[in-house]
Amino acid sequence: MFSLQTHTIICASLFAAILVIAIGGNALQAYGVIHDLGAFKLPFMVLIFALFLAFGFSAVPVMVKAVLGFQRRAGNQSVPAVAAALKAETWIIYAIWALMAAGVAVAIPAAVKGGLFDPSAATAAGSTGADIPSHTQPSH
Repeated sequence: MFSLQTHTIICASLFAAILVIAIGGNALQAYGVIHDLGAFKLPFMVLIFALFLAFGFSAVPVMVKAVLGFQRRAGNQSVPAVAAALKAETWIIYAIWALMAAGVAVAIPAAVKGGLFDPSAATAAGSTGADIPSHTQPSH
């Protein structure tokens, strides 16, 4: 397992990649450089989703190592629960990753079936919202 600093750099880099791709793509479309992604729409959707998943998984060691590091610096390493967590730091990370992977294994097929990577659905999702019914306030 890497150090907290290395995990933080990995996590921040993945987040920055998501932002750069999203902001860069929007800027290119706004300036008319890209009019329609066409065949590239699906690969970009998959790329952004993969980066999102990697970012989520990379945040786990950052949080676990930060919390346990603060406990160690606060002098709580002799408290039984903290001592046990410090000994099992790597296993805690693996357990959280396993739970996340199980959730992803269940969620992705359902999301794909629901149209997650359907490029035409992505276009519809970017609509102005005119097709969304408005709700009226009850009269008093």
